[in-house]
Amino acid sequence: MAGATVAGVESGSWERLLELAQRYGYAFLFLISVAENTFLVGLVVPGDVAVVLGGALSARSQLDPITVTLAVLAGVLLGANLSFWIGRQGGVALVERSAARFSIEPTRMRQIELYFGRHGAKTVFLASFVSGLKNLVPPIAGASRMGAFRFMSYNAAGSTLRSAMLVALGYLFGASFPRAVELIGSLNVWILGAVLVLLAVFLVLGRLRHKRNARESGANGRDRVDPGAP
Repeated sequence: MAGATVAGVESGSWERLLELAQRYGYAFLFLISVAENTFLVGLVVPGDVAVVLGGALSARSQLDPITVTLAVLAGVLLGANLSFWIGRQGGVALVERSAARFSIEPTRMRQIELYFGRHGAKTVFLASFVSGLKNLVPPIAGASRMGAFRFMSYNAAGSTLRSAMLVALGYLFGASFPRAVELIGSLNVWILGAVLVLLAVFLVLGRLRHKRNARESGANGRDRVDPGAP
């Protein structure tokens, strides 16, 4: 997903986004953040680019960086919670059918569902940092009947950090928009790798803990056996 975004920037589409951000300011950043975090819609919306541009406009004193961050975060949370509701109403079948229409392989969806089933809260938090995953995990969370408050809490924590990071990135790079967006693509790759490593670590630790508990349960069961029993 990040690669497509960078390609769009290289073709000059960031100039159109810059024009919209300058003309409509916080309202544009809010709406594009909603769209970018709504199930499937966000896969074709360059929301990250717009957020970075908002940070860059803040560096030019055309926008306020704190207000930009708040507008982006409000849009991100609204989009994610809408995606959660879509999953809650439609169930796993709707999520998988909809993903298939966007050429998302069923095996990929099953992998995400598997990780979510084992590490629900952790997956929600970590996925909020990764383009693509943050569009797919919220509806899966809703379809799996995860508690709404639990989902919103973990998603808000990750989304707040990510939104602030993107705005800060645009602010630091100022007018060097293409360079900032290239960095987003690289960051998304590294963050995705880190998320997969962390999920693998959680999986391994969970299996080790399960084996240890099984051994301890077996040992305790043998201790409770009466030695004199036939």
